[in-house]
Amino acid sequence: MKVLLVSPWFPSPAFGGALIRVLETLRHLSRRHEVTLLAPVSEPPRPADLQAILDLGVEAVTVPVSEAGRAVAGRLGRGLLSGRPLIQGLHYDAAMARELRLLTARQAFDVIHVEHSFMASYIESLDRQSSARTVLSMHNIESLRFRREMHVARWGLRRLALANDFLLFNAWEERAIRQFDAIAAVSPIEEAWARTHAPAAEIALVPNGVSLDYFQPTARSDAARHVVFTGLMNYPPNVDAVIWFCEAVLPLVRARYADLRFSVVGDKPTAAVRALSRRPGVTVTGRVPDVRPYLANAEALVVPVRSGAGTRLKILEAMAMQRPVISTRQGAEGLAVTSDGDILLADTADEFANSVCAVVSDPSLGDRLARAGRRLVEQRYDWPNCFRHLDDLYSRVAANPSARHAVVNEVAQ
Repeated sequence: MKVLLVSPWFPSPAFGGALIRVLETLRHLSRRHEVTLLAPVSEPPRPADLQAILDLGVEAVTVPVSEAGRAVAGRLGRGLLSGRPLIQGLHYDAAMARELRLLTARQAFDVIHVEHSFMASYIESLDRQSSARTVLSMHNIESLRFRREMHVARWGLRRLALANDFLLFNAWEERAIRQFDAIAAVSPIEEAWARTHAPAAEIALVPNGVSLDYFQPTARSDAARHVVFTGLMNYPPNVDAVIWFCEAVLPLVRARYADLRFSVVGDKPTAAVRALSRRPGVTVTGRVPDVRPYLANAEALVVPVRSGAGTRLKILEAMAMQRPVISTRQGAEGLAVTSDGDILLADTADEFANSVCAVVSDPSLGDRLARAGRRLVEQRYDWPNCFRHLDDLYSRVAANPSARHAVVNEVAQ
């Protein structure tokens, strides 16, 4: 089949769970189909990053989209005037829409595959003669993420933006997903939500996964007490997570283990995250070429996430490397983990600190968790096993003789 994958970002280099998911989707689809990537870029991709996509056998079409403040404000303003929530307005660009219309006019694609529900507006820009089936990869429930984040966000522009989308556009995502013939959900939570709100669509659970060859068990070379958090560090739930850990949890742990270090490893740290490096024992690395050395030398991955939705690839990566994981229940949401079996779950600062101290003080506990975590990802979360459900979804939607059932007019209202 000819597949056009529409992504909100160019997925190389793949820093952060969302980009990793897009890149692995391209890798998988390109083995079976003729794939074109359409993505906005604020500047041309570096030759090596572009070549990484071309080496997959994927045609890459990029559209210059400015990330300057005035351009972003313009997109947001035009989105609001068009009745779009801020998250959709932020990612909707007229040049991207024109390119999508041209591509679908020139080529007969069998499938238009859209990453993230906030990109659904682009479906309105398909050429009218296109008979392509439409597939949405639903990374999380954005409206649920916003609602949760409102409970922990500090007062400021971010909280006002969340309130705006929550109060004025509460049902936007429900209307958006009903445009699609098929939906790939990353966890049973998104799957159930999609079945409720898009009953006419073909729906499949296509979990997030991990490369078991790339993330392999590695012995620690550093005996120092050290825990780590990995992730894209301008993503608000990650920002809140590391700030809460440093303010509420780390002082309790260092009261017992004064030499314990905490590393925040990830691209695009905000000013608030960078400021954490001034605290005793805290390191903020920014972008690193490879997270594996940091995971390999950590006694545990900590996931003190209090908001957000979807599932965290960071947990699967740590488990694949046979490192213990300590997480809030929300951080581990959507994954088939077992508390005290293959992960430690803790929600309060005291519980979280006690769990960190338990792993630090008892190597046998960490080893038991680590081995169980590796078994879990081997059994359920390697990428080929996860993506077989996407293959089934493509087969079902291709076999459906009915016309594309997009409800563009409803979404525009």
